[in-house]
Amino acid sequence: MTARDELENELGGPLAGTDRLMATECADLLMLFRQARRQEAEGLVQAVDTMVRELPRPLRAPTKKIMFGNLLDR
Repeated sequence: MTARDELENELGGPLAGTDRLMATECADLLMLFRQARRQEAEGLVQAVDTMVRELPRPLRAPTKKIMFGNLLDR
């Protein structure tokens, strides 16, 4: 699979602009996109942990599990 194919897969399908990019540009954009997703997920986990920390200790884990399920698993 090429970087262009992987990029289009990450973006949810082919886009008109991806055919104008060189292979190295597609690879760079793919790397940036994946890095941004990781950072966003890490930021969300940190924000939720900060919020849940304000609850009494016995309620923290159940509240997090009820509200977010497995979405925040690392």
